[in-house]
Parts: sequence; C-alpha cells; structure tokens
Amino acid sequence: MKPIRLMAGMFLSGVGAAIVAALVWMAPGWLEEYQLKSQRPPEITLAETTQQTDSPESTPSPEEIEAAQRARFADLLAENPDVVGWITIDGTRIDYPVLQTTDNQFYLRHGLDKRYDNRGLPFADYECDVKNGRHLIIYGHNMGDDESDRFTNLQEYRDPEYYTTHPTILLDTLYSSQIYKIVAVFAVTARTGDADYFAYNSYINFADDAAEQDYLDQVSQRAFYTTGDYMQADEKILSLSTCIYAMQDARIVVMARPLREGESTEADTVNVNPDPLLPARWPQGA
Repeated sequence: MKPIRLMAGMFLSGVGAAIVAALVWMAPGWLEEYQLKSQRPPEITLAETTQQTDSPESTPSPEEIEAAQRARFADLLAENPDVVGWITIDGTRIDYPVLQTTDNQFYLRHGLDKRYDNRGLPFADYECDVKNGRHLIIYGHNMGDDESDRFTNLQEYRDPEYYTTHPTILLDTLYSSQIYKIVAVFAVTARTGDADYFAYNSYINFADDAAEQDYLDQVSQRAFYTTGDYMQADEKILSLSTCIYAMQDARIVVMARPLREGESTEADTVNVNPDPLLPARWPQGA
C-alpha cells in the first residue's frame, strides 16, 4: 500500500505544481485585465448632470451632457488622450475603453499605456466622427476559440440564439451615453483582391438618407439574420468588427442602431436569412 500511496502523493503533488505554475503564468494577464476594466468611468445620473452645470432645466443640453461625460472620463483621458469612449455588452467579456488615433494600425498592437500589447484594444476607425458621424465603426481582436477577451465574443453572434441573450450594446463616449440594439450580423472577406470584396468600412459619411438606405440594403442581403424591423436610414449606425475563423481573412460585423424612445431593451424577433450573400470562399455549412 505504501508504494501506491507514495505514487498517488507524487501524482497529486505534480498536479498541484502544474496548477500553481499555470496560475503564476496566467496571473499577470488576469491582473492586467482586472486593472484595465476597473478604470471604467463611474456611472452618473441625470440629476448629477444638471447639478454639475447649474442648469435649472430638467433635461440637460448636449453641451452639458458632453461636459458631464468628459468629467467621467477625466482619469482615462489623463492617462491617454486617445480615449474616446467605453464599450460594454452585458453577459460578455466585452467591457473596454475605445481609442482612436490617426490610423487603424496602432491600437491593433498597443494598450492603454501605448506600450506594445499583442491583444491591442478596441478602437474607432480613424475616419469616423465619434460625435457627429452617421456610421461609427469599432474594431477589436478575436483572440481565438479558446479565449474570450477583447472582441472574441462577437463571433458568437453568428448564432441567433446568442443574440437573444445579448441584444444590446452600451457605448459611452466623450459626448453621450447610448444603448444600441443589434439589428444585423454579417460576414465579409478582408481580401481586397477578392471579386466579392465588400468595403463596409468605407461607408462612413453618407451623403443623404438614400445613400444610407443603399448601404442598409446591401447589409441585409449579406446578413445571417436581421432583427425586429431592422433600421431606418436616418438612424446612426454602430458596427463592431472582428476576425472570424470560418475562413482565412474574414471578418464578422455586428451592426446596431440607437435604442428608440420607449423601446424595450429585450431581444426582438430574429429574421433568419435563408440565403445570405456570403464571400465566395466561405465554407459551405459554416
């Protein structure tokens, strides 16, 4: 019995050592992630917004809202003036600052402190006008099937069931706080040389509602599904983009619109597209 106990003890010791080693290896990442997310701007009420500006009106002006938002982001802006917002999707790991600089490369591989970080951080397309633009595009990394940080959870929206439990996005910016409802999910090739390349991220400044409607029609053709009554051409578009590994050089885009007045945050009816316009290289059945 003694040899068996000895072997069992050695085995358990080995397992324990392996667990400790794994925890030591992963601890810095967990701590870094915790520290990053702990910097989320504090919540602020409507009353606090008006109190900060000494406004006698019950509804603050856009200027008052912006002042209150910037006060919320003061610490983050002091650390990095490229911060333009914070994005959160309840029930997912997506809970990060959003940055914007003069290109779409820097924050692919840099963190909030501007040091090299392979995971990067979510960032707004450099051509987007976060305050007044009609289409805001935010990019983030998919860290792989066995990971869940950055924008990895977006790939789950390929399944309509995932949408039903995660139908909204909260986007705080330096100018406002807005809940968005997800209305479409589609996939595109990232290879500009592909004949069916769809440059969704070039549709940023629509000349008019008709131009936006044309874009919405193109998206609905490509969507795995749309939700509710989709969206109207005069509504602001929010698009979240990340890699999807169903094929090489592919992107999945989750598109949303602002929550309408009096509208519920609950999931809407899912309208599955039986024949979405997918990239020619997309694997059958994926």
